[in-house]
Amino acid sequence: MRVRKVFWFAIVIIAFSIFMTWFTGIYSSFPDSRDIFIRLSVLSGLFLIINWFWTYISVRKITITRNQRLLRYQVGNVFEEEFELINPVRYARLWIEVVDLSNLPGKSGSKVLSGIGGKKNRYYNSRNILSKRGSFILGPTLLRSGDPFGMFLSERLIPSDKQLIVLPYIDNINRFIEPPGFIQGGRAIRQKSLEATSFASGVREYQPGDPLNRIHWKSSARRDKFMVKEFDQDPQGDIWIIIDADAESNFHELIDSDDQFADTFWALKKKSAFKLPKSTFEYAISISASLASYYIDAEKAVGIGCADSVMTVIPTEKGSRQLGKILETMAFFEGRGRMPINEVIESLSTQIARGSTVAFVTPAKPTNIQLCFEILMRKKLKPIVIQINRETFVADSETQNELEFTNFPGVMINYGDSISAALESIW
Repeated sequence: MRVRKVFWFAIVIIAFSIFMTWFTGIYSSFPDSRDIFIRLSVLSGLFLIINWFWTYISVRKITITRNQRLLRYQVGNVFEEEFELINPVRYARLWIEVVDLSNLPGKSGSKVLSGIGGKKNRYYNSRNILSKRGSFILGPTLLRSGDPFGMFLSERLIPSDKQLIVLPYIDNINRFIEPPGFIQGGRAIRQKSLEATSFASGVREYQPGDPLNRIHWKSSARRDKFMVKEFDQDPQGDIWIIIDADAESNFHELIDSDDQFADTFWALKKKSAFKLPKSTFEYAISISASLASYYIDAEKAVGIGCADSVMTVIPTEKGSRQLGKILETMAFFEGRGRMPINEVIESLSTQIARGSTVAFVTPAKPTNIQLCFEILMRKKLKPIVIQINRETFVADSETQNELEFTNFPGVMINYGDSISAALESIW
């Protein structure tokens, strides 16, 4: 419990009353005046005790719950949360202040509620537009109340371990470059695949841990032991997306989270008008997420690589589960790497099967991009470059530079460009 300025004012009145009681009892010519100060000191003391007790019970046994429909959203979505304040006792609460202590940018869950009746619950919703990727703890929540005269303040902290994951922004793409494969028309790549493909290469003896749906029953019956099918990789090759997280290459402008409130009917309109922040790395993450979503929907095997604070590599795989893994991993990238994009590609090229398509997203200089092309061509990989024009982020420039590497598929994206429109333009 905390005391406020009014409390000290009451203490001064009590001290003054006690002093005047003593003074008038000895020196005053009016003996009855002593009774006035005695009553004043007693009333002030009772007033102080009543307010202290009022504050003491103001947040006792009261609690709050926070309910959410989902705990995974994309950047740009409107996040809605329901707060339920529960008063389980018979006496009413004059006022309760709810303070949202979560680390979510643009949080709008703090509110002051008044006149909460006994055995009653109070509900309210908070909405805000998600503007930042990452993980956010939805709590704790602080409940604060006091007496009507502001002498004391009582607080109660309600912990919470719910975690909100904000995934990268995805701009849906209708068409993009299809992977050409190792040879025109495609042929089986003689490398074993961990997942089932359309290209069975033979059978082998069953090993503990092999899926039962890969058992080849005819071979098992013929050899009198379990035999499982083996598969080769898809001849069309894999898709690798390399993200440039070099801190020296990227530009980032701080986000003003105060503009992200959505406590109005126009929240959906705000959502449709959402713009990515002035950050080359946020654009790179959004572009990479959009490409991963497009290729996963096209039933391609997709993997990603990024040298952020640590090197992160997700091997190629198909399916919606892979997309979820990619998006959740990219949600925590921060763009604090120290490795140029050409060195990242050099280190990852040994893990990429020949014939695969490598799309790298970077705001690097043309000299670094040229080195990337040379490395990929030497490894017999198919490069696609998505170059982010850093100059349009640093200053309010309308310069529309063109991609210098016309011999390879690619596109240059400026600040404010539509990601889907820019990517579809190289179809």
